Amino acid sequence: MGDVKIPVNSVDLPAFVSVPEQPAPWPGVVVLHDVAGMSEDLRNQTRWLAKAGFLAAAPNLLFRGGKMKCLFALARDLKARQGPTYDDVEAVRAWLIKQPECTGKIGVIGFCMGGGFALLLAPEHGFGAASVNYGGPAARCPDLSCAGMPDRRQLWGQRPLDPGRGAAA
Repeated sequence: MGDVKIPVNSVDLPAFVSVPEQPAPWPGVVVLHDVAGMSEDLRNQTRWLAKAGFLAAAPNLLFRGGKMKCLFALARDLKARQGPTYDDVEAVRAWLIKQPECTGKIGVIGFCMGGGFALLLAPEHGFGAASVNYGGPAARCPDLSCAGMPDRRQLWGQRPLDPGRGAAA
């Protein structure tokens, strides 16, 4: 599919969508980027998920203005657990569900900053599963305490989130 525009409130959210080669129906997945935003790496991850059989959509959450302005707004929304960033992701989730080839089962995967967001979305925002992926710092800081957060390398539902213990091993 490539680049698409997904309506959210009164704006069009840019997203990159990749479609599986396997016959439909497919589960969907929202792919959340790291601080770099919409990058070729994110597009490659989205393509990889499609090759694995997911209808994958990666929204550009930094589209509403300059990068720093958007990052501050995103951080504010994550702290409040509501706001335009949540609206954007919900619009992508709803768009995936409306695709005739989609099974209606939707997961969310996030990378670094997007991983923390994916974890916040999983329990109460209509996602059946969440995958949280951290890059380089995890090797230097296995429990992610250096990032000010508990170890979140887990799928929601497989293990309850317990910030008091290391979840990955």
